[in-house]
Order: sequence, then structure tokens, then C-alpha cells
Amino acid sequence: MIILEQSNLIDYIFLSREVSLPLSVLKIIKKNDFSFNEIVSFSENKFKSFLLSLKTNFNAQIRGLDEKITKFGKRKSNKVFNRIEQDLRICESNQIKCFSYFDTGYPPILKFLKQPPKLIFIKGEINPQDFKAVAIIGSRNPTKYGKEMARSIAKRFSELGFTVVSGFARGIDTIAIESALENGGRAIGVIASGILNLYPKENQRLVKELVTNGALISERFPYKSVTKRALQIRNRITSGLGLGNIVVEGNKFSGTQWQLRFGDEQGKPAIAVEPIEECEQAYVPNKIIKEKGGAKISNVNDVDYIAEMLLFEYEEREQIKSKEKDSVVQTNLFKY
Repeated sequence: MIILEQSNLIDYIFLSREVSLPLSVLKIIKKNDFSFNEIVSFSENKFKSFLLSLKTNFNAQIRGLDEKITKFGKRKSNKVFNRIEQDLRICESNQIKCFSYFDTGYPPILKFLKQPPKLIFIKGEINPQDFKAVAIIGSRNPTKYGKEMARSIAKRFSELGFTVVSGFARGIDTIAIESALENGGRAIGVIASGILNLYPKENQRLVKELVTNGALISERFPYKSVTKRALQIRNRITSGLGLGNIVVEGNKFSGTQWQLRFGDEQGKPAIAVEPIEECEQAYVPNKIIKEKGGAKISNVNDVDYIAEMLLFEYEEREQIKSKEKDSVVQTNLFKY
């Protein structure tokens, strides 16, 4: 399944994470049959010359070039490579798959993202059927109404053959995944911590069933702790995996708004559960319905209509899912 040899994967991780080369540059390197192993063996001066040649000959866009050259020189040590190798051994012993962007096991659906992960960790499986997915997200402190709607909406989407995706956070996210699994559906949890340092920890009770009927995925090494930035940027994956974003509830400071921003960039429809009363958790749904003109779900019967709407996007996915996007927009999201 793996294209990259283990040693080459370690070198890829060094260049992508420790040096922070953008995916656009890593693509040029791979496309032109440069070896990651050979590049890592360069001296600092030779590495500088190599990057400059990529800029000249391939029009590579490399922000912070001098900083990356300095990182290459300072971080190239046995200690760093041993740490990467140890992390990969931890993955293997815990049935966590680690894929570079160029591995055949890397989920094709992630390559459609505007900012694909350079590295992804997966416990469980992401299957072709998961192209038909919907993101159901919302408040960590939902109302009774929000809980009921999240549960019934996730159940109906599962009955219609949709995979339910969420950030696996407390509240709405967890309820949606739990409901999908309880009703025989598939689910994907996209977390901002390492898979072996689950946040929130109480969701450990759901992991076994989740990875049996879907996947738990992360961009972070297994024991990494959650960070505010990681919580924000994982939303581009949660949004990207779904055909649309359904917000059940969210207050003015809700993290769901990060997902909606990424959803706007990705052209994903924003859908909201219509509030039945004015409360702080009605803020984001009202914003979607009243300001953005988004579709609304007033009761579970509306799910069938929303599903039909999302299937138009699914048909487009089906037509292009075997193809890889050639262009990558460089971003500073991956500065770990």
C-alpha cells in the first residue's frame, strides 16, 4: 500500500514538518523524481542551492526561505530522526496508519481540500463510500432541543447512507457520531490532538466502535496535546470531508464559525437547524439562516430535502474522485 519506503517517509516527515516545506514544493520534488533521502543528506549550503534552483527552474513559491534553510541545518540530527522513527513505531504498534500525501493509502477525498494535510494519521478506515458524507457540528453545551435534533438528524442521514463527520468535540459533535453508530451508520471523527492523547478523553468509550465503522483521524503525532490553533485548522478537514456543514447550535464565540469560514472557501453549503427560541446557542444558526441565506432544518423531515441537495455535490465528487488536484494554495497553517 505504501509508496514511500520507511526511511524515505522519515525523510519526508523531516522536510515537511521539521523544515516546513510547503506541499507545493514537496509535489515538485516528487514529480521530478528527486529523492527525499538524498535531499536530507545535503549540506546546508547545498540545500540552499537546491531550493533556489526550484524557485528558478520550477517557479516554486517558498516563503521564509532563509528560515527554512536554518531549520534544515539546526534540526538535522540523530535525535530528531530517532524521535520521528519512534513516533512511527508507536503508530504501528497501535494500529494507526501514517500516510504522506504521496502514499497510495492517503485518502483521495483529502486531496480535494484547498489545503490538504501533508501527513495524516488514521485509526480505522476511510472508504470510497465516505465520499457521501455530511458534517454535523455545533455547541459543546447544547440545549435539550439541540441534543434531540443532533441525534435525530444524524440518525436520518445514516439511514440515507451518509457518513457523519464531526470534530468529535463534546456536545453536538459527539452526539452526532454516537447517533450514527447506534443506527448502523459510518462516522469519521477529526480530532485536534494526537490519536493516543484523545481530546476530550471521555470519548475514548466510543473509539472502538468508531474505528470499526469509520475512522478517527488527526494531523498530529499520536501523543501530541490539543492546541487552540490545531482546533481551528482541523475544521478545514471536517468541512472538506462533508458535502455540506450542518450547524445544530452555536453561540457568538463558537468554534463552528471556523468551520463555516473554511466551508465558504471550499464552496460547501452552510445549513442550520432552525432555533425554536432566542438563546445564546441560536446565534450561529440565525447567522446562517438570516444573514447568509442558508438552508434550514426545522424538523427531521427536512433532512430528506437537504440530502437531495447535497447529492448534487456528491455526483460531482464521484466524477472526479480518481483525479488529483494539481494546484495547491500555499498557506502558513502547517507551522508546527
